[in-house]
Amino acid sequence: MIDGTRINLGRVQQAADGTRWLWDCEIGESGQPMMARVDEPGQPGEVLPLDYLTRWHGPVTPVREPVTAAQYRSAIAAA
Repeated sequence: MIDGTRINLGRVQQAADGTRWLWDCEIGESGQPMMARVDEPGQPGEVLPLDYLTRWHGPVTPVREPVTAAQYRSAIAAA
């Protein structure tokens, strides 16, 4: 949690400055989840503690995942 906000670490997060981050399944020495930058393919990723990321890149929000055809069919069938 950051400032009382629960963050789903299983999803890619987008910071206010447009950078995208994903938890690398590690916890840093400070006890914060370590977040790896994932929006620069082919570049070595920057890795930051979550609290540092939100301080310097802005608040994070989960990136919306597109609805799959199977999910769409399931929703139509349930209606």
